[in-house]
Formats: sequence, C-alpha cells, structure tokens
Amino acid sequence: MTIRTAIDILAIEVCRTIREACQGRPDWISLDWVQERLAFVSLSALNAAVAFAAAKGWLAIGGGAAPRVLLSQSAP
Repeated sequence: MTIRTAIDILAIEVCRTIREACQGRPDWISLDWVQERLAFVSLSALNAAVAFAAAKGWLAIGGGAAPRVLLSQSAP
C-alpha cells in the first residue's frame, strides 16, 4: 500500500497541469502561469511541490527573470 502525502499529491497535480499546457511537447512553463492555473494553492505550497517533483526527477527547474519548469518524460 502506498501512502501519498499532500505534497506528493500536489506535485502530481502540478505535473498534470504542465502536461496539459504543453499538449504533449516539451516546453518550459513559467511558475507564475502554473500558480495562476492552480489558484487555490499558496506560493509556498507550490514551491514545495515543484521542489519535490524536481527531486523525484519529474521536473527540471530553470532560472532567469521568471522561474520556469520543464516536465520530464518520467513525470506522472
């Protein structure tokens, strides 16, 4: 039996949101855009979910003026 934490569930939702936005093709997505889509999520929860997903290898994080994320093929 697998017990999922709230951060795990949110990380999966972040990945799904990015996958829908990219329509199956790899593309960098702004974290601001993700936060707008997941309006009910606080910025600190979003940052934790992105860090969790990156640690799992689901996302790559890029810097610049606005932080961006890239979904990996192993993402849920």
